[in-house]
This record gives sequence, C-alpha cells and structure tokens, in this order.
Amino acid sequence: MSPPSHEDAFEENPPTAQDIALAILLEAESLSQLMELHYYTGEPGFIEIARVLAALSDAEREELRAFAADASESRIRVRRDGAQIVIERVPR
Repeated sequence: MSPPSHEDAFEENPPTAQDIALAILLEAESLSQLMELHYYTGEPGFIEIARVLAALSDAEREELRAFAADASESRIRVRRDGAQIVIERVPR
C-alpha cells in the first residue's frame, strides 16, 4: 500500500475561508498592497482575467510582465481583432 499523498490530505481537510483569508493577510507586504488587492478583486471581470493570467506558461507570463513594465514609458491600447485581443504600446 502506498503512503497517502499530499493531495489526499488536502481533500480530507481542505482549507477554510478563514485559513485562506489569514494566509492572504500574512503574505501582504503592506497595508496599501492589501487594500489594493481588496479593491481590484471587486472589479467586474477581475477573477476571469486572473484565471487567464494564471493559465499562462511561465515564459508567456514573463513576457507579459516585461511588456507591462516597459509600458510605464508609454500608453497601452487594448482592442479586438476578430477573436483576438491585441494589446499594444502607443505614443503618449
């Protein structure tokens, strides 16, 4: 018989809402970061966007992070092109 896996333990004893809230509080680096997180999670569509970002590969996520970091020097425009969303830098 194989030893129980970590996944089995999670299914038998899943975290409570209180456990999750406490973990979020402990991981926040500052009060302003916590307030910002609270504000953004209330925005319509935020959870859907977060799920899409979480599904990206590490390389795609890094490429998007680098793009966003560079965007502080310019504006970003988001537009639809058929079934695709195009995010591009435009001059200020």
